Amino acid sequence: MKFLVVGDGFVKSFLFVDVFRKYFPDAEFVEHEVPWPNEPFYDTDEVKECSGTPDELMPLVKDADVLVVDTAPVTEALLQAASKLKAVACTRGGPVNVNIKACTSMKIPLFNSPGRNESAVVEFTVGATLALMKNMALGHYELKRGIWRGDLYLYDKVGPELSDLTVGIVGYGKVGRNVAKMFSLFGCQVLVYDPYVTPSIIEEEGHKSTSFEELLKTADVVSLHVRLSPETEKMMDGSKFNLMKSTSYFVNTARGGIVDYDALYEALAKGKIKGAALDVFDPEPLPPDHPLTKLDNVLLTPHIAGASQKSAIRGIETVAGSLYLYFDKGELKNCVNKEIFS
Repeated sequence: MKFLVVGDGFVKSFLFVDVFRKYFPDAEFVEHEVPWPNEPFYDTDEVKECSGTPDELMPLVKDADVLVVDTAPVTEALLQAASKLKAVACTRGGPVNVNIKACTSMKIPLFNSPGRNESAVVEFTVGATLALMKNMALGHYELKRGIWRGDLYLYDKVGPELSDLTVGIVGYGKVGRNVAKMFSLFGCQVLVYDPYVTPSIIEEEGHKSTSFEELLKTADVVSLHVRLSPETEKMMDGSKFNLMKSTSYFVNTARGGIVDYDALYEALAKGKIKGAALDVFDPEPLPPDHPLTKLDNVLLTPHIAGASQKSAIRGIETVAGSLYLYFDKGELKNCVNKEIFS
């Protein structure tokens, strides 16, 4: 069996091979890498958040039995060039860089890796919230410029302690659930809004289920953990920021398209909310002259919340295990398009 493994600067191709050899010791592996994250993603009408081009993969995939990628684009044309292809795997939870419809129409199973960076995002969300409220990043930046910001000890510039916070979690999937758990361990009261989760489940886990509007009005920290979809696009607009308290903080480690960033800038600049920690933007990369970069009350990071060595390995191990079960037993664990077998 021949595998084409296409890594990048995060999920390295040699890591693919090291893990896959444990499951497929007799397989042949062809390695390739695309330039992300040293070069930013691009989108097309067909696939999103891609790195590299289909053209560079065409000669490599033509006799592959299995194509495994992280961020490389898997287009219809690429699939058509792979006449022997039996399966595709993507080490991301949301394989937006793969044309799922084309895989399905060609009856090629696609396997993904749900929750690979769950722990990393949870840790980052809590850390970013603390860094924002405690002025860690701002103090560090100013001190490196030779400026001693003693004023950051002023009463109106310091933040609360965690045990005094009410934290609002928007989206109660794996990440949202574990962010809620982490904050509750610090003594925070946790409010949750997720219309797709039964309120009793949220209550049984020690949190309070509430409406979106009530969460925004009440929470000291509002943290987003929903997927980007037509339903959630720009769900945080000016009307939502107007509901938040002037002493509250906003955290987004989910997706940039969920937020109206012009409205967020206005809320921060006019003191409608106290601060924001942002790891994702729309568009990305964030333009260097974006107004958000001029504000002191915002913590900005370049979409790195999901980055950890363990999440890279976890993604590979998940798809390797799924592919082994598929070829050995016909099981469809983490198969995105199971309907092709109906």
